[in-house]
Amino acid sequence: MDTRQLLRKEIETIPDALVEEILRFVKALKERNLPALSRGLLDASEPALARAWLRDEEDIAWKNL
Repeated sequence: MDTRQLLRKEIETIPDALVEEILRFVKALKERNLPALSRGLLDASEPALARAWLRDEEDIAWKNL
């Protein structure tokens, strides 16, 4: 049995109030790790975005804003 299956099994045996608390905890863990993932995606896309944004057409399009 893998870890996810063990976790599911444990969650099935506890009161609903604790399930809600676990859900909040899992969401907090995910949110805490999102900045690292987001930074990695940003770093990976930066060269492509730089090529698009550093064009004369972009300067003209954004000039009035």
